[in-house]
Amino acid sequence: MKQLTLQRVLLRVWWCSIDALKRKNSQSFLTESVRRDHSGRQGDAVWIKKDQDNTVVIPNNPERRYTRDPDEERRKTMRRQHFGYFFAACLVCLWITSLFSFAFASEPRYGGTLRVGVLIPQFNRLDSRYVTIGLFDPTAEMIYDGLLQWGEKYEKPAPMLATSYETKDNRVWVFHLRKGVKFHNGREMTAEDVKTNIDWFIETPKGWKPVQRKGSFEDLEKVEVIDRYTLKITLKRPFAPFPRILATNMRAIVPPEEVEKWGDKFTFHPVGTGAFKALDIKEDKVILERFEGYWGPKPYLDRVEYIFIRSDESRLIGLQKGEIDITYLFDDAKPILEKDPNIAYVQILIPDSHVKISFNFRRWPMSDIRFRKAVWMGADWKNLTINAYPFKSGNPTRTFFEHTRYFNPEALKLVPSHNPEEAKRLIQTVEKDAGKKIPPIYWLDNDATDRKVMGEMAKIQLGQIGVPLNLQILPRGIFTDKLSRDPKIEWDMAQIGIGFGLDPYVGLIYFMTNSGYGADGKSLPGYSNPEFDRWLQKAVEAMEEGGRIKCYQEAEKVLLKDVVAVPWYPTRVLMAYNKKVKGARYSGQAAILIARDWVNTWLEK
Repeated sequence: MKQLTLQRVLLRVWWCSIDALKRKNSQSFLTESVRRDHSGRQGDAVWIKKDQDNTVVIPNNPERRYTRDPDEERRKTMRRQHFGYFFAACLVCLWITSLFSFAFASEPRYGGTLRVGVLIPQFNRLDSRYVTIGLFDPTAEMIYDGLLQWGEKYEKPAPMLATSYETKDNRVWVFHLRKGVKFHNGREMTAEDVKTNIDWFIETPKGWKPVQRKGSFEDLEKVEVIDRYTLKITLKRPFAPFPRILATNMRAIVPPEEVEKWGDKFTFHPVGTGAFKALDIKEDKVILERFEGYWGPKPYLDRVEYIFIRSDESRLIGLQKGEIDITYLFDDAKPILEKDPNIAYVQILIPDSHVKISFNFRRWPMSDIRFRKAVWMGADWKNLTINAYPFKSGNPTRTFFEHTRYFNPEALKLVPSHNPEEAKRLIQTVEKDAGKKIPPIYWLDNDATDRKVMGEMAKIQLGQIGVPLNLQILPRGIFTDKLSRDPKIEWDMAQIGIGFGLDPYVGLIYFMTNSGYGADGKSLPGYSNPEFDRWLQKAVEAMEEGGRIKCYQEAEKVLLKDVVAVPWYPTRVLMAYNKKVKGARYSGQAAILIARDWVNTWLEK
């Protein structure tokens, strides 16, 4: 739009210039003169006109006449004309140049390498069986495709490797697969491959670690192949959100023979059906190249490099210097980004991420509800959240579903107010009954700026009620492993970021008894409540969405009553990029998407 506006302006100025030259040749020469009275003072400006005898008549004083040289007049007129033509020619050149630049800028082009700055090393996060969320594993998002995906608006699952599905009872589901899909090894994907991948969620093969998010698929009963491109999935019970869970938690279909061949080293030899395939895998950089056999639109880019840069500041500097083209940043970078004419950014409120501080029910005093209530009342979490973000821009949530379409105002009645005196009394009661002091609490979180600030402020306020914190602020990759994979499970309070915006089941399942999200096979925080489990089961069995939402809201109330976690805020990040990057998008889990059937990034020359 700016290019077109510039062209109109240049064309208008050029036309006016030509028109003015024509008028000069066809009419009397007019100029502005300044009349001075006898006292030498400057008077009013008047127009003077050239008479037929080449004298100048001043209208206000006809007796004052001045004679001019005709040759000198012609020379001046020619100089003005030559300058006018030269100026008009320059404007024409600028206009033509703008046309060419607009034509080139508006058309996507093939070729080039996009450099992505990532938060976590990608080399050991490419095994399709153990990918986590898109924010941490953006490389895997381009290597693999799932049966379904979340589209641009996140309203409902969209086709991917499966073109359609149907069910009559929410228990038996029939999926129709896309024909002609090729794995990176050249072989066509069939229903047998999909069945094997799903079977890994039903029963973990001998010698394997359980696949990531296995708990989300505990209701799988069996998978049957109908024909080469059709399969039937039978569940143990009606499970209405099944397509949503597939789109969120089963984001890869891989050739079984490649997994069998490489075993635990599959992360260094990943093979999927995505728009890009692995070319070179190193600790600090993973390089992908365009997969020419991709089933979707041909990617514009030749290659994508995922470069690990640990600190936010270093990624910002790398973006400014042109060492990377696109990356994740946070709010404190906004003032710098807004002053850089070569950089743009998009603020992302991640629908699948909600930050909360959770308690480890396996350990004392977290297992005591009085302690958990004291922590919730003892710190001013609302203002801590607001102040954790730069410029006091945090957006706190009081419940788990706030800022989603599932929000229930009734749940606010279960949220305690800030009351440090009552919190201090509860802590003293817990200590008295146990006969010992509250030990330093192992607080586990990642090193994002807002999380570090939250930890430091919480340490001060909770310390005032008798809860000492031992802050363990770790790099993001180490943090996630420590939270969910470390068999010691030695944390007391930890930040859990899985959200409820895409479908509440995605976040609620982490608290379900024996869901497998903890390293010991239990729920991630070791929490167990049959009432919560029943509401969650009723939700997934409900045939109508309205009934399902009500069950989710009742399950949320149970979590709030039990003080399983303290809600903080939805995750917010910036996708910052050089303005030459065109067409990049992000997923519901904040993965930077480079190429899919609805995304195709390219680089402006």
